[in-house]
Amino acid sequence: MLRPEVVEKLECPSVGLATSWAIGRRSVPCESLAECQSLFKRQYWPFPKAKIGKSSSKAAKLREQGNAAYKQSPDDPAKALELYNQSIAMAEEGSADLGLGYANRSAVYFNRKLYRECLQNIELARRHNYPTEMRSKLADREQRVREQLKETGGSCAAAKPNAPTRHCSIKACLEVGEDGEGIRTNRSLEDGAKVLVEKPFVLVLEAELAYQRCDFCGATNEHNLRPCTGCTGVMYCSEECQEQSYQRYHQFECEIVDDLQLLFRGPKPTRMFHVVLRLFWHAVLLFLEDPEAFLRRVETPAELEQYRDPFALEPTDYVLHLLAIYKDREPNPEDSKDMTGRCVTQFMAILMYAIAVKENVSLWSRLQAVEGSEKLPHLLFRLVQRVAAMDHKMEGVTCFYPFTRRLRRSSTPNAKQSVDEQLQSVVVLTGPVAEGQEITILDEE
Repeated sequence: MLRPEVVEKLECPSVGLATSWAIGRRSVPCESLAECQSLFKRQYWPFPKAKIGKSSSKAAKLREQGNAAYKQSPDDPAKALELYNQSIAMAEEGSADLGLGYANRSAVYFNRKLYRECLQNIELARRHNYPTEMRSKLADREQRVREQLKETGGSCAAAKPNAPTRHCSIKACLEVGEDGEGIRTNRSLEDGAKVLVEKPFVLVLEAELAYQRCDFCGATNEHNLRPCTGCTGVMYCSEECQEQSYQRYHQFECEIVDDLQLLFRGPKPTRMFHVVLRLFWHAVLLFLEDPEAFLRRVETPAELEQYRDPFALEPTDYVLHLLAIYKDREPNPEDSKDMTGRCVTQFMAILMYAIAVKENVSLWSRLQAVEGSEKLPHLLFRLVQRVAAMDHKMEGVTCFYPFTRRLRRSSTPNAKQSVDEQLQSVVVLTGPVAEGQEITILDEE
């Protein structure tokens, strides 16, 4: 294995370690994941467990940098807003620095004539200990905002959080193909028909966008983001997104957000493993809800088969759908690439489990007391094998689209897939499609 000082300098330490593991084993996979787990040593990963705590002094410095950036480029405030967001994320709960960050952000929105965003941030500043002796400034700004809204006929209400939306919109005539693969239509469709609009079920942002986009839905929301109260690494565009994120995965990630940045550091495709981890958190939630029933579904082929058809599922079952359509298989001993891939996948699954689960104090304490939890590493391994199902072609974000990924690729497609500004995958027919015909999109290779 690579020496710790070498690993620390790698652009992509996790994949580098996994590759080193495969080379050391001459591309011979372990007989079982349990064997791989027994051979794994924590010292292979030279980064100690860490968490960047909130710091009001750092928040103040970031706010000052935001002030300087805004003075330098008042007509292009994106950098200033990003720095204010970093300051807000870094500020300690209950500190005046949190209120000051929101107040500075409200000033930018006022100058940009984004009055509803301005009002929202004025209210946030008041709720988060904005200094009493300075509140007259906020009152004056609020009065000017309301005067402007009155003149233009706008509402004085603060901006509302994003309204709940469905995960996807699908033509009612679509169904799984006859062979259980792909997607076909059970009636004729005309050229130009929009057959699928799908938001990412899970996404992961590039680190440089953490203070520009919502960690849950990916929206920019004019940089009007709110921080997690427990860590400094993520922000959200609304209370709804913050709550959804916490329920689905952030309750597990908040403690280890800085460890995950190291674990998935490197070229953009590495973020596909982070998407897999967020899908794994869904499985953990299902497991904790009813361990016996969950393991029975996962380990019984006949029960798992019920989750093959995505059109019949609730979003909470998508992780079971992945496990149903992608069966675990033994590698081909005659295929060196296949054998190396198996080695790398085994190591990545065990490394991810060690850092994200066993060293995750609050989660590990919950799992240790639950019978059957020793089977979770194998479940993570099965999901890591599905890393190619994630879409990392878009700039700044890696996504999992359950339905779009079901569409088969073709050199002569009858539909076109694109991603809009809201990160929705949109599939539109490029020609008429007959009843029973499969819908295909362009082969990416």
